[in-house]
Amino acid sequence: MTALPAALATVALAALIAVSGYSLTPPLLAAAVGLAVLLLGVGWARLLDLPDARGSAVTVVVTGWTAAALAVRAAGMTRPPAPFAALLALSVLLAFGHELVRRERHDLVESVTGTLSGQALALLGGGWVLLPTTRLSLTALATALAAAVAARLVGIVPIPLVVVGWASLGAGTVVGAVVGVVLDGSRFGSLLLLSAVVSAVVAALDRLVLQVLPRRGVPAALAAGAAPLLAVGTAAYAVALRVA
Repeated sequence: MTALPAALATVALAALIAVSGYSLTPPLLAAAVGLAVLLLGVGWARLLDLPDARGSAVTVVVTGWTAAALAVRAAGMTRPPAPFAALLALSVLLAFGHELVRRERHDLVESVTGTLSGQALALLGGGWVLLPTTRLSLTALATALAAAVAARLVGIVPIPLVVVGWASLGAGTVVGAVVGVVLDGSRFGSLLLLSAVVSAVVAALDRLVLQVLPRRGVPAALAAGAAPLLAVGTAAYAVALRVA
């Protein structure tokens, strides 16, 4: 399995999140994030070759769906990210609970760390629901999605591994900044920083995920497509919250 299906999955999910965001309906945006979480959960264990694929999938999906639903409720709070700290703690307990109910206890360390990493990515996806509530609003959403897609597409180009990460970072930053300027030229600096951070996260995850993708199958490719997009949700929100 090549990296192309993963990149196409990223593009498709980004388009769905963009359309949902511009609908100005937070539950619909949360549902789009929930679909990305589902794809991540189904294929994450296969991508990392975890011993209990079904249990890990359920754990990741429950965490991600809870985060998306929580983001809808937290949007009106004074400190929207605060409830996610509690959810993160519960996620750790859920991961260990998953290990306790497994019938076979082999590869315990690999299983719990792999499941926790998937839960963390799923939880970070909740940031997409909060992003339109910042002062940068939908401009931040479009900028972050454009940067993520550009960085991801460049990441699959057959160029030397030593430069592909820098190429992804550069392309994502430029494309995101251009989209941001078109939508709101008065906030160029903020949107440039947002694009750079999002692109850096995508490029870093690509270095980790795409190396283990070959011969993992379609579910793993879909998970590899959803992972970087979910990861940058909270990163984009954090930047937009601070610079706006």
